[in-house]
Amino acid sequence: MSLTVDLLDPTLYSEGNPHEIWRTMREAGPVHRQVAGTGSEHWAVVGHSVGKEVLHDWKVFTSTRGVLLRPDDNAAPYPGAGKMPVLTDPPRHTDLRRAVAQMFTPRAVEKLGALAREVAGSLLAGLRARGGGDFATDVAMRFPLAVQAQILGIPAEDVPLILDATRRSVDESEHGSFGHHDVMTYFLQALGTERGEAGQNLIDTLLAARAGGLSLSDEEIVLTCDNIVVAASQTVQHAVNGGLLALLDHPAAWQALREGRVGVGTAVDELLRWTAPATHVMRTAVRDTELAGTTIRAGEAVAVWISSANRDAAVFDRPEELVLDRSPNPHLSLGGGMHFCLGAALVRVLMRALLVELSTADTSLALASPPVWHSTWAVNGLRSLPVEVVPA
Repeated sequence: MSLTVDLLDPTLYSEGNPHEIWRTMREAGPVHRQVAGTGSEHWAVVGHSVGKEVLHDWKVFTSTRGVLLRPDDNAAPYPGAGKMPVLTDPPRHTDLRRAVAQMFTPRAVEKLGALAREVAGSLLAGLRARGGGDFATDVAMRFPLAVQAQILGIPAEDVPLILDATRRSVDESEHGSFGHHDVMTYFLQALGTERGEAGQNLIDTLLAARAGGLSLSDEEIVLTCDNIVVAASQTVQHAVNGGLLALLDHPAAWQALREGRVGVGTAVDELLRWTAPATHVMRTAVRDTELAGTTIRAGEAVAVWISSANRDAAVFDRPEELVLDRSPNPHLSLGGGMHFCLGAALVRVLMRALLVELSTADTSLALASPPVWHSTWAVNGLRSLPVEVVPA
């Protein structure tokens, strides 16, 4: 099925996600053929169950040919393919994931909880002292990397450098490539100074895996670092930005959280469902197959539109409402199957820490002026979120 809409038109996202368009598409069917204005083609999966099927079936839908739609040619070779977790399938994906998994277990990242609250509290205190500011740049952009720096092995003085590089890495233009290049250059230079003791930091852990027998090149180590740094930072940044905006737009839910009538844990997952930081995830069919009655040919791009799947009424009761105590909550914001987000536990710890600091403060925040969205189909993100301090 095909609808006359170009999901790669960045103007669609200038005021947030085009949920009305996705609702119309879901009502017409879960799979739609898309032709962008530039001529690139993909199959748009907008339903939850079919999207979950694609994310889980790596034998048919590979990640090795790219995971983000490109406006020029989705079939073109993808930089880093087969050399970093997000762009590999088993067995290589399993090897790379296992090499660093110990750093991202719930027990390991829970140790960062106190630091996360400290960092969140400090950033929010600065915002309050100024009477307000831009939450997007003053808090959300800085928060995740400031906490992760400890496990990533990034000294405090280098955090601004990596922060700027990760910010540029999500740009669809050539600037995005420059951002990734700067992150990789940084970690390549760090390779020569690490000792290779597992658990010390990300590079040390990867070097220890290599010393333990895993075939792992310097290029793969650097690409894996880039993958983890950018993915974790961007996911948390956009989730807490969108999460705060959602709470400000839903004062009753915000008050329930502040009063402890809603658990922070369930609130985190509902905000992840609501925001869907990665708007879509692309896969490529490796052979002819059928998806919800639609024939997909080998080599064709298939994009699971996470933002749409997370509001599928066939799976979620009251999908258009923010329900902070929603349970169960099978959202796809952290992926699924073999590629379920490696840093999922870390994402939740960071979001929980910031929510606690926001909800227990003796002052609150309010919108000072309308937010500004990134006009992009890649992430559901705010460029600016001006806020002012108000009585709680």
